[in-house]
Amino acid sequence: MSVTLHRADGVVTVDVPPGHSLFQAIAARNREMITALCGGCCVCGTCRVRVLDGDPGPMGQDEAHLRRQLAITDPAIRLACQMRPGCGLRVDIIQPE
Repeated sequence: MSVTLHRADGVVTVDVPPGHSLFQAIAARNREMITALCGGCCVCGTCRVRVLDGDPGPMGQDEAHLRRQLAITDPAIRLACQMRPGCGLRVDIIQPE
């Protein structure tokens, strides 16, 4: 399954193997493409992406809890470390400020 990443420096496509998170697939290609201060453990919330098109898959309890803690209310914003998309997807990588 491929995911198209929209970044400030252009568009990149990565393949997400079954069972892997979007963060794992991005980090395997180039770890500097996405920020994840906790290393993708659903602790910091810095691996945010905005879903532009497609189905990101269901949101798990850990991601929902962290989103509440961080006051993320936009349903299009998800955590790449928790996303296991099952179909083609287009996302915008959100760089932390």
